[in-house]
Amino acid sequence: MLSLDIVDAYGRKFEVLRVSVTSSCGFGCVYCAPGTALNGEGAKGSFLSAELLRKNILLLSRKISLKEIHLTGGEPTLHKDLPKLVQVAKEEKIPNIALTSNGFFRDGLIRDLKLAGLDRMNFSLDSLSQESFSLISGKNLPVIRLLNRIEEAIQEGLEVKLNCTVLKGYNEEQIRPLLRWAGERNLPIRYLELMKMGPLRAKHSELFFSAAKMKEELGQEFNFEPENTPIESTAKYYCTSENYRFGIIANHTEPFCDGCNRLRMDHLGKIYGCLSDFRSFPVSEDESELEHSLDQAMKTKKNEFTGSELSMKYIGG
Repeated sequence: MLSLDIVDAYGRKFEVLRVSVTSSCGFGCVYCAPGTALNGEGAKGSFLSAELLRKNILLLSRKISLKEIHLTGGEPTLHKDLPKLVQVAKEEKIPNIALTSNGFFRDGLIRDLKLAGLDRMNFSLDSLSQESFSLISGKNLPVIRLLNRIEEAIQEGLEVKLNCTVLKGYNEEQIRPLLRWAGERNLPIRYLELMKMGPLRAKHSELFFSAAKMKEELGQEFNFEPENTPIESTAKYYCTSENYRFGIIANHTEPFCDGCNRLRMDHLGKIYGCLSDFRSFPVSEDESELEHSLDQAMKTKKNEFTGSELSMKYIGG
């Protein structure tokens, strides 16, 4: 029987489940796991099984109403059974199924994911410049391959969103070109402030580029007005006079914690209530223990983002 009374003092509840299906990633992005792609550690890790995902969806759905499952990592396309994971979520009647990827994966995967029931793909696109793309990702791979994958996802009929993490000294000059490229394809792009997580906590201030500076940079070329944005949205959206749409996810300067409806799960099946808290909780088959885990996870939610020692790839970034 569905119970929807896991709500905190701010009215927050769990509606979106973000799942890190693997901690593996072939990239070593500056803002997530710098250096790992270069020393061979990027492809190591473990993977969430379809059986565990199905089991946890069934258990969690008894207590909370999930309206979206978002498969992340690490890099989820390294999971050889990724279409099966999408199929499991679809079979369990989850209304929306999304995936975030760096765009470097086998031919035919997008079609397989679409056929399995995928609704949306979010692509990490931090630069159109080959030089800064390689510098940020830690990999000397052609950025045109990522751009072609984005076009492929559009052609397959998936909803597509783009994410760009802006880093001072790396890609701030790409903010405007990226909006032009996305806008010409009628794609929304979201610019993210660097999160104070994992190995970058100590260097955060050196690389941080604020939402205010992003808007200042965009304002040099575009006229834009804010849109009405739902409280649970991580991004505040804007629309330019050219009808280009962009969002800004200002984790630090404009916290959105008061509307957060996300529950996170790692590749081991443990759940987390907040990116700013390293504590995890089991998804128990015992009803009272499961309620306790969800209650404790809700209590870890913060009023503002404070950062964590964990890298996002471990808890569904």
